[in-house]
Amino acid sequence: MNIMQFNKQLSDKLSICLSICCILHCIALPAIILLIPSVASFWINDENVHIVLVLLAIPISLFAMGKSLRKHNSYKCISLAVLGLILLVVAIFMHDIGFGGEHGHDEHGHNEHGGLGEMLEIIFTVLGGLVLLAAHLLNIKLTNKPS
Repeated sequence: MNIMQFNKQLSDKLSICLSICCILHCIALPAIILLIPSVASFWINDENVHIVLVLLAIPISLFAMGKSLRKHNSYKCISLAVLGLILLVVAIFMHDIGFGGEHGHDEHGHNEHGGLGEMLEIIFTVLGGLVLLAAHLLNIKLTNKPS
């Protein structure tokens, strides 16, 4: 792969990295906190990290898809990307779903006892991240396909 091909797909690759970061933030962080409790005090445990990652992923993903659409004319990629982004945005709002707010929240805005909202947030984040990841991998494949 030459430098021109790398630069042409930089936005796809950056969005893939952001998708993986969302997934890792949602899945790996709780495991790391169990193993190393002091990680709970780091900024990466803040709920706002997910929001920032999604806000970065939206324009980068849409830019990558729009740029490549002219080359391969496949709306499958952009449809998958939009679905993945919607799932990631919805995940942000899933955290607060509960039953009457019977549990408190810690200083990071996380529910102290887990619950339905936190589980839905994880599910939507993982699904959204995987769908967005697949969309960008497909976009790279179609963009590299000889015309």
